[in-house]
Amino acid sequence: MARIGWNYRTIIGFNGALIGLGVLGVLPPAASALLHNASTLAIGLKSMTDLK
Repeated sequence: MARIGWNYRTIIGFNGALIGLGVLGVLPPAASALLHNASTLAIGLKSMTDLK
């Protein structure tokens, strides 16, 4: 459950920041999409590690 909670908070926080930066015009859509997809891969790979 701790891993699920960490994943959820990280995904919501990072994607929320990307949306905010996109709305403010700081990030172009292509950069936002790249960062979103890269973070999805990174979090997915981290989730595949062994439980302690």
